[in-house]
Amino acid sequence: MSANTTKPKRKRIGLFFPLLLIIVGVFLLLTNLGVVSGNIWSLIWQFWPLLLIVIGLDSIFKREGLVASTFIIGLGVIFLLANLGYLNVSIWQMIFTLWPILIIAIGFDILVARRSIWASIAGMIVIAAILFGSLWLFGTAFASGSALSGDQFEQSLNGATRAQVVLEGSAGEMQVKSTDQPQILLTGSIPNGSNGQIQTNYSVSAGNGTYILRDTSVQGFVPFTTTQSNVWRFSITEAIPLELRLGLGAGSMDVDLSRVKLDSLAANTAVGQTQIVLPELGRYSAQVTSAIGQIVIVVPRGVGVRVDTDTALVDVDVPNDFLNSGDVYQSSNYESAENRVDLSVDLAIGNVVISQE
Repeated sequence: MSANTTKPKRKRIGLFFPLLLIIVGVFLLLTNLGVVSGNIWSLIWQFWPLLLIVIGLDSIFKREGLVASTFIIGLGVIFLLANLGYLNVSIWQMIFTLWPILIIAIGFDILVARRSIWASIAGMIVIAAILFGSLWLFGTAFASGSALSGDQFEQSLNGATRAQVVLEGSAGEMQVKSTDQPQILLTGSIPNGSNGQIQTNYSVSAGNGTYILRDTSVQGFVPFTTTQSNVWRFSITEAIPLELRLGLGAGSMDVDLSRVKLDSLAANTAVGQTQIVLPELGRYSAQVTSAIGQIVIVVPRGVGVRVDTDTALVDVDVPNDFLNSGDVYQSSNYESAENRVDLSVDLAIGNVVISQE
């Protein structure tokens, strides 16, 4: 009877934890040396795609699949380049548009899993080509303007001297700016094919207008739906005071209210980036909320601001001359300013930036 001399197969140690330690150590070293500026939270927000790259490399090292890992690495590279400003595209719009490539990658992984290494490499090349080719087409479509086209609409004031405006989209990009067109409350465009999924209503009573535009679909998350044109564009009046309510499920919100007569603002996103430029004139309140993401608020110079924050795992970046008391930040001119804003910011995970320009 012969003894079994087969040695037990050693479990391959993953790369994720050691690579993560190396990356964090390098960032801390470069920060201490002054090579990289910013605090740790802003760096995390900017360089988080490195986690995707590490996860992909770890999966390849543990031989859990080459093709899907290549997709994850490629996605991490694209997101990192976008965060660093080398790609002028929206990360969230890319996610809503390019997610089917993950299904393709999983299919290739299943197809070539038990074949030769050359089949796996060929699958990696195919997925990389599809990913970066789709990115090129995505960028070309947006650069040409075709992806921004949609169903146009316009709403007149109809005698309103002040108004409440509610704009709620499902997912994608929401762009809001002002218009000086007389007698027009707002104009804009909604994503192609949204008719029947958009509820609108406008009424005027005693000079007070109420306009509601609400998306009842789940566009951006449902398989086999087109999301490339999921951009919401609105131009709202500068003529009358407004109570403005903005909502977006996931994506990016870019709002310029510098010339708007604002009574109050409420802006909410579940996941994504929110960037808001506040009005130059008036006394008003603003509430900005999000679960996960980045909130950037630009306050015009000379406007007094008081910021009440409700945050968890969040870095708050405010101008150096702001006074701080617990979760409240206040500009030095808040009490004496003719124009001022009472700002409430609620964020669970991410980064908050308040700047004056």
